[in-house]
Amino acid sequence: MTLVRETGLLMPSRRSLIKLAGVGAGALGAAAALAGCSESAVAVTPATAPVDPDAIAIMSSNENPYGPSPKAVEAMKAELSNINRYANGLTAKFAEMVAAREGVAPEQVLVTNGSNPILAAFADWVNVKGGKIVTSKITYETVGRVAQQVGTEIVEIPLDAELGYDLEAIAAAVGPDTGAVYICNPNNPTGRVIEPAKLKAFVEDVSSKVPVFIDEAYLDLADDYPAGVMSEFVKAGRPVIVARTFSKLYAMAGQRLGYGIMPAEIAMDIRKSGRLSSVNHLGLVAGIASLEDTVYFEDMRMKHALARQKLIAMAKDLGRPIAPDPQASFIYMDVGMPAGEFSAKMLEKGVRVVGSRWPEMPNWSRICVGLDHEIEKCHAAAKEVLA
Repeated sequence: MTLVRETGLLMPSRRSLIKLAGVGAGALGAAAALAGCSESAVAVTPATAPVDPDAIAIMSSNENPYGPSPKAVEAMKAELSNINRYANGLTAKFAEMVAAREGVAPEQVLVTNGSNPILAAFADWVNVKGGKIVTSKITYETVGRVAQQVGTEIVEIPLDAELGYDLEAIAAAVGPDTGAVYICNPNNPTGRVIEPAKLKAFVEDVSSKVPVFIDEAYLDLADDYPAGVMSEFVKAGRPVIVARTFSKLYAMAGQRLGYGIMPAEIAMDIRKSGRLSSVNHLGLVAGIASLEDTVYFEDMRMKHALARQKLIAMAKDLGRPIAPDPQASFIYMDVGMPAGEFSAKMLEKGVRVVGSRWPEMPNWSRICVGLDHEIEKCHAAAKEVLA
């Protein structure tokens, strides 16, 4: 197996709140008025907040450490008094916005609380239609886990020598008893992205036989985005489902918003299944504002690319192999010991990374991007753990 041995590598505090409590009401009111009027007032974000050396560095959940779009935050603040209402009108508005961006009809858009409900509903849909699901042995687990729970057989194809999808083997496994194929691109946990022309040829071929689900949760973080986007097959009427989430680049993991585009008949089947619920009101508001904030989008792509390179440099300094050329918000690293043991030792040093999650590669751990000081803390902790 050829592996890359690269790596290398405002919220006020409680103390300040206590101090503020002693300030006179008049002074506080004046300060608030000045803050509201000053054009130079800068909101504190996760990236600019004071560093707490004792805080856990969370590098396990593939979250965006830089925080959401300021426009999304302001939009949510403005909508707070309306959260007593269901968001049906906003859901329709968001679906129309997505449809216009993707070149499909609004009825081809499913809006959900994150993309996981779409993955789960898709697994249910395949179970009802019948047939096995073909995917990779090491990939994001929701489709496979739900499918197994409802009794659908999963055909798992090993990764290739470069820890990427073996598309030829997956295509060869598709037969009369296949119900669908699931691909996560870039893959979680390896971060490997499929070369766009190769993936398009694969989808062109396989979608003529069975439905193909492409999970693009991390694709907008890839260097060559939007080259790998597969929505053209949905527009062409193929049985292809493309899912996206706002939990990653858009930093809305806590607000839960995602969507899928697909043929209208599949969308209708899934709507009728009862798997989906009303969508988070503030998540929709933030999502609409985020899609309009193109400056934020490019800034997040740049920040993630730089942080990813720091993780790669970290692994190189540690002398540990990683899955080559990661293109998501994490690296997948051979830590030379059981991943659960590595994770426990890292947590003792204040860093949370993924433990024993993919048993086929027991000594590999996924480490996601963090703020600069978190990556530095991770690097120092790993040096001690792996010494």
